[in-house]
Amino acid sequence: MGEEHPEFATSLNNLAVLHQRMGNYEKALPLYIQAKNIREKVLGEEHPEFASLLNNLAYLYQLKGNYEKALILYIQAKNIRKKVLGEEHPDFATSLNNVALLYKRMGNYEKALPLYIQAINIYEKVLGEEHPDFANPLNNLAALHGEMGNYEKALPLFIQAKNIYEKVLGEEHPRFAKSLNSLAALHKDMGNYEKAWAALLQSIEVASSLKLSQNIRKTWADSLLQASYSSNRHLEEMKKSLSIVYALLGEQSELPKLGPEDQRNGKDKSLTESEEKQRIIADLAIQLLNKLLNQTSNEKDKLRILKQTGQWVDRSLKVLNTTEHSSNAFALADQNKSVLLFQATKSEAAYKLGNLPDSLVRKNKKMLKKQSKLQAKLVEKRPEGEKDSLRNELNHVNQNIDDFLKMIETAYPKYHKLKYQQTDTKVEDIQALLDKNTLLIEYLISDSLIHIFKVDKNEVQWFSQPLDKEELKDNIEALHKALNNYKLVTKNNNKAYRNYTEKAYWFYQKTLQPILKDVEGVENLIIVSDGELGHLPFETFLIEQAPQSVTDYHELHYLLNDYNISYNYSATLWKENKEAPAPENNGRILGMAANYNIKLDSSMKNVRLPSDQWLREALSALPAARKEVETLEEKYQGFFAFDSLASEKTVKEKATDFAILHFATHGILDSKRPILSSLAFSEDNDSTESNFWQAHEISKLELKADLVVLSACETGYGAFEKGNGIASLARSFMYAGASSLIVSLWQVNDFATSEIMKNLYSNLEDGMKKDEALRQAKLQYMKSVKGLSAHPVFWSPFILMGKTDAISIKRKGEEMPWLIGGAVALLVLGGGFMMRRGRKER
Repeated sequence: MGEEHPEFATSLNNLAVLHQRMGNYEKALPLYIQAKNIREKVLGEEHPEFASLLNNLAYLYQLKGNYEKALILYIQAKNIRKKVLGEEHPDFATSLNNVALLYKRMGNYEKALPLYIQAINIYEKVLGEEHPDFANPLNNLAALHGEMGNYEKALPLFIQAKNIYEKVLGEEHPRFAKSLNSLAALHKDMGNYEKAWAALLQSIEVASSLKLSQNIRKTWADSLLQASYSSNRHLEEMKKSLSIVYALLGEQSELPKLGPEDQRNGKDKSLTESEEKQRIIADLAIQLLNKLLNQTSNEKDKLRILKQTGQWVDRSLKVLNTTEHSSNAFALADQNKSVLLFQATKSEAAYKLGNLPDSLVRKNKKMLKKQSKLQAKLVEKRPEGEKDSLRNELNHVNQNIDDFLKMIETAYPKYHKLKYQQTDTKVEDIQALLDKNTLLIEYLISDSLIHIFKVDKNEVQWFSQPLDKEELKDNIEALHKALNNYKLVTKNNNKAYRNYTEKAYWFYQKTLQPILKDVEGVENLIIVSDGELGHLPFETFLIEQAPQSVTDYHELHYLLNDYNISYNYSATLWKENKEAPAPENNGRILGMAANYNIKLDSSMKNVRLPSDQWLREALSALPAARKEVETLEEKYQGFFAFDSLASEKTVKEKATDFAILHFATHGILDSKRPILSSLAFSEDNDSTESNFWQAHEISKLELKADLVVLSACETGYGAFEKGNGIASLARSFMYAGASSLIVSLWQVNDFATSEIMKNLYSNLEDGMKKDEALRQAKLQYMKSVKGLSAHPVFWSPFILMGKTDAISIKRKGEEMPWLIGGAVALLVLGGGFMMRRGRKER
């Protein structure tokens, strides 16, 4: 029938609905849009089937949390149905219900209420009082009354809707489970706990096909974990039931007594009965979400699930005891950090150990690379017609990937098991890799608490203290601003001093003093941060309160003075990186210095995106870049590229062959679309590459680099993604296999950068470990300057991420010695983006 036939659009729509119900929202979206475009073109903008697709697309946007887009589409569908079908048609009533539901989600109860009533009246008149579509707005109106506190109005509506679902759809339908959950939540809010439990247990039975008692214990949870859920909608209702159960347990003053069997199942005597059951519920929810995560292939959908998992981790930690459960709590907190990066490392291991043929490995990676490229193009500014074509192509690629993965699961079960098996890192395994001079400190931030874990070779300690999440974010922003405001430092040092010293001491008190106050003999700190805390260099925290009056910055007691500091995305990743064999090291450097004076040929104007052309025009020259790379070329072996040779094409051809990556370029942060953040190389007028090496492209490489240094503006900075860490260029290099990086958290000063990196080279050549080499380089810089030049704004933007092992550089005329794995990456970038300046001149 061809790709413009209405029946093809119907198939696209059906496949989109299926993906949506499976939780694959990012696969559903381009399918819906392609189907919508076909119906719009073939049937016209006033056809009921076009309105149906608008409605489906709106619902998907609603699920994704994009309420503004959803509302526009819902209203458009409503208006079409009103005009074409009339105000008494059930499809028009459906549109009224959908718009009302969205208004309720947006907190606009006054607009929602009359729309629900109008929808109910239409359904009642046209379909009758026993139709399931009549029950939908009844249930929704009841929920609205419940949120408004009108419990007496809500209760009979919930019961009426439940009875219709039970009679017409049956006791196994997910809508019946949903109505039971709604009723249970209302009874809980009204204090009718016995009725709430009855509704919950019935809903759980509908979702899982298991008839369970109220006596919650581990065997109870195990049976629900192993249950066969009829559909993802049943599983969704199961998760809602668990949320209500958790809340109900927290409100009840009396619970059933545990019997002998419960004692044998390992009840924790340090917890109250209610807390023990809440912990069981939270652990069950986390395990169910992990199952869903392994069934989901798109990164955005995975992040949505990880966000839910993070909420359950917070709930579990709230009921644990900091004295009795330090090790368990640490493992729980760490398992939801940088999950996707860890899964990427598991995939690589599964390729090697799962007997997957090289041809299939290459095919899989090729498809994933194409998928990533298409997804990146779709978030760029392009004509809508071009985006439609890209979406169609992405739909084909997604289907090919689904078919391929299904084949792999059947034909290579060992690979599939290795890739998706749950990895529970034991605290003892991490402790075994720590030396006596090293502490690992991990953070987890919840809405009202900050959890801090101190792990050394012998014990795990857990500190949990009240700290409002918004207050913490405000203080992080204030310190980050104090640390990168060059203008304030040079123009108003009194204010700059106060802004910095007050916050730097506050952070030490809140985040480190409980950990370090009694510590002796520790030289190295491994920091696993959480949330926007990853935007701060801990080296700048002040161990002692600074004098009120402005003091020489040399005299302040920085954390840097006492410890070598490195950073990691999670303790599990630190362990995997630590145990991984060092890459084959040739000790050679790939050094590239971009030249931004090279112009785009007029013949290439139609090849480059207008946004890329505008962006390149805004890039300023980096006069020190060439000299930096020339200095490396004089001393070390490798490949060094300048001018038009310092291009994206060159870096893609060469990057995988070197132990040391050194890029003297601008770095460009796109905080709203992290996959488009990039390194800007020289324009070479190549038709295949834009010369903006984007994050999604970097992540698909297979690097052998021991160390990559990205000293451009904010290469370690980005938006925080729950369960996946800071979305930065640095993380893309970790995906690509780099074992360690030196990155910057704000704009870098040209002179300070040169001095620190010169010292870094010398320290690494002397055999220092990377964290020590960077620390000493900063201290050496401070000793060499006077006055304001010692402010942390100049020396602290650089942090080390990943492996700290000592490395070696292959000098000119030197044969490569057979010793410890690696090489050193040296000074790189100097740039900024648009309003952001490049390296600051001294």
